[in-house]
Amino acid sequence: MKYILGVDGGNSKTDYLLCREDGTFVDILRRPTCSHEHAGVGYDGMQEKMQSQLNDLFKKHNIGVGDIVAVGFGLAGADTQDQYANLKKRVENIGFTNYGLANDGILGVKATAAAGVCSINGSGTVALGIDEDGEVLQVGGIGTLSGDHAGGGHIARMMVEMSYKHYFRCGMGSSSFPELFGLLEISEPIELFDLINDGGRIWRGSKEIIQLCDAHAVKGDPLCQKILDDVGINCGEGVAGCIRLSKFTKEVAIVKAGSIWTRLNYNGMAQKFEETIKSYVDVPINPVLLYAPPALGAAFWALELVPGGALTEQYRQEMTSFLTVEKYEELVTE
Repeated sequence: MKYILGVDGGNSKTDYLLCREDGTFVDILRRPTCSHEHAGVGYDGMQEKMQSQLNDLFKKHNIGVGDIVAVGFGLAGADTQDQYANLKKRVENIGFTNYGLANDGILGVKATAAAGVCSINGSGTVALGIDEDGEVLQVGGIGTLSGDHAGGGHIARMMVEMSYKHYFRCGMGSSSFPELFGLLEISEPIELFDLINDGGRIWRGSKEIIQLCDAHAVKGDPLCQKILDDVGINCGEGVAGCIRLSKFTKEVAIVKAGSIWTRLNYNGMAQKFEETIKSYVDVPINPVLLYAPPALGAAFWALELVPGGALTEQYRQEMTSFLTVEKYEELVTE
């Protein structure tokens, strides 16, 4: 019996989805992140951690790396050519030869359609497209110097920055600021100086700060709406860049993935996102939220790499119906 493997390697965890070569589900193993970007890990540490985690999975099912006929890797930190080369070297050192590897943003497209663009708007942001020729293009995902002004970290920082700007640079006010001060445990604007100097306090409270921004945007607060509108515009520009630089001739599936897309209630961000894309591209677009587990996209990718493999549209629909996000979490073993 031979197997395929889908690997969702994010910055917080790594999921390994094991299926038989015909696509039959076998197991999901969840382990801590093995990202090379994790503090003190590096590429050699990433290889060591992934090898150890795979050994746990293989031992459980009495198989080895030689029984895996194809792998789809979606890995955080696969952004530059140098990173790709180093990550490919490490997975080949483990023993894999037939595999696809890209930034984990690719998994949203792979889980949903054969071609399209995924907009990640979670803790960070990236746009990653697969065109009709199968070519992959990534826009952003490196930081502010590549124009990444979206994601939860950005929203939390902007809330603090805008409060500072209001009190010290004559900026716009917001009904959210009193609650923001409460979340950050400060009482006077002057305390923003110490807060900004200790970025860790902002990061630790980021979830609550994002929820606060969303709640006040829904209530009509102009500053909170602007922050989220700008996030939608920024994500839209990245997606439009992917489309314009790739080969798309028909309707493009636009997959929105990440907690900022799926958990916030303010609709203006999504409207600005779609308006921005449409203002730059000529092909029709079909925006959808990603409700499939990203690791399923990695498994679909692996099946694409198996000659005569089981990835048909019927199988995609059946597997997506079976392995919902809720069912996926039930089946995870740790």
